[in-house]
Amino acid sequence: MAGPNLVIVGGFLGAGKTTSILSIAKHLLSNGKKIGIVTNDQGSDLVDTNFLAKEGLPVLEVTGGCFCCNFDEFTAKVNELAENEMPDVILAEPVGSCTDLIATIYKPLMHNYVNQFVLRPLSIVADPKRVKRLMMEKEGSPFPNEINYLFRKQMEEADIIILNKADTLTNEEIESITSFLKEEFKGTDVLTVSAKNGTGINEWIQVVMGKEAMPVSSLDIDYNAYALAEEYLGWLNSAALLKAGKPINVNSFVEKLMKEIRTKLKDINREIAHLKIYGIAQEDWVKASITSIYDEIDFNRTMEKEAAQFNLIINARVNTDPETLRPLVETSLAGICSEMDAETAHIKTECFKPGRPMPKYRMS
Repeated sequence: MAGPNLVIVGGFLGAGKTTSILSIAKHLLSNGKKIGIVTNDQGSDLVDTNFLAKEGLPVLEVTGGCFCCNFDEFTAKVNELAENEMPDVILAEPVGSCTDLIATIYKPLMHNYVNQFVLRPLSIVADPKRVKRLMMEKEGSPFPNEINYLFRKQMEEADIIILNKADTLTNEEIESITSFLKEEFKGTDVLTVSAKNGTGINEWIQVVMGKEAMPVSSLDIDYNAYALAEEYLGWLNSAALLKAGKPINVNSFVEKLMKEIRTKLKDINREIAHLKIYGIAQEDWVKASITSIYDEIDFNRTMEKEAAQFNLIINARVNTDPETLRPLVETSLAGICSEMDAETAHIKTECFKPGRPMPKYRMS
């Protein structure tokens, strides 16, 4: 007897993968399906895991490297969800700097886990602004060539490209970008959705659940370029407990902190791949993100009440080195604490560059 459906949703940092997975999960739950989720990151203290868990969803995480490099842990988490939650569908989100998923995840699953899962086609979520900046606009990308290469390779191996954030686009922009993607990646389904408001999610589910993943050719990829793309990105994960002399507006705190980090990075011309901040006080919480030094802050949710004590999680993926990123974020946090009469009671921070991708399996 076949096990649960396994749906893998990849894509570059900031594409809206987690919001997409949440939107899919809510839709499936409303139709009586049981859901499990596996998240993934190069480090620990993930905004996304906390965000999904706060929504009441069963979620496990694979940290310290991508699914392909931690293949055994990935399959162990999937099996744990399958055994404990008995879900109809498991949604898995690989880290946003990962590619070559057909050779390192799909084919090993097909070969070693026959009949344990019903493996569904690979969806890759794309941010329309990134598609334009990295692929369509003549003035070029704000990232090094190797990151552009990684971005393209992710979509090159997709069964389905999901153009997200349709709510931010005009009909003319949607037509222009989808036409470009269909021309660049011939034979690949291109769907338009808004994970934020749910538009197009039902069609996506119908397409991805309508067929099983089929064995296809593995990606032709230069692992040296792939490794350099990873190396160009500094990763910071920070978890802190903050206390204030009196209740403060945590939404304002998060907004000021994001703006300060964005300004400092803009001053040194270092592009953001993804910056996420999650604040929580008891059952109330706020989540905000930004995907470029040129963009405005996007709030997924804001807190309803002020708080004198709250937890803060910061995840930053930036085109700079850890030696620059960590003090920049720390001084920004200290400055906003001073401005809003708050102090850091406890903080844990890790800041690093991911190592070279070393998948356990790579099947051609």
